[in-house]
Amino acid sequence: MPTDTDTTQLLLHEVTGLDPKQAGQADGVYRRLGESIQAGEIPPGASMDSADLAIGYKVGGEVVRAALKGLARDGLTRGQGRSVYVTARSDRGSGQAQPEASGARGAQYYSAFGENKTLSQWATDPRCRVKFGRLYSRIRTGGWDVERAITTPLAPK
Repeated sequence: MPTDTDTTQLLLHEVTGLDPKQAGQADGVYRRLGESIQAGEIPPGASMDSADLAIGYKVGGEVVRAALKGLARDGLTRGQGRSVYVTARSDRGSGQAQPEASGARGAQYYSAFGENKTLSQWATDPRCRVKFGRLYSRIRTGGWDVERAITTPLAPK
């Protein structure tokens, strides 16, 4: 179980109220999102919707909220509630946030319509019908085809 001095996983107060399985799920979501932010796959300023993340990772909202608490503690996100914003990539070793570099090492490119772009680039493409957080959830955690994820609008409520 994590302690309040371990900064590579969620802290005890961040998983309070979760059962052991949920705490493990929260730690996994925290690690995967943190790695994606640090690799530049989720750029600074991107909005992540907690409901989309819960659907994409197939976990409950309380699990996502715990993961987002850890990311906020690390300085990778800000905000509360449904939408959380990525603040910057971070180098855990130095403890200082680093701005995203264009063409950042580790950034993953996705092919669609005969083009290769990062998810943040696809999210600003005029063909994209959803915000970055939904696009990320569809492709990275939901396994959607890239073109389908880009062009499928949100279902009406």
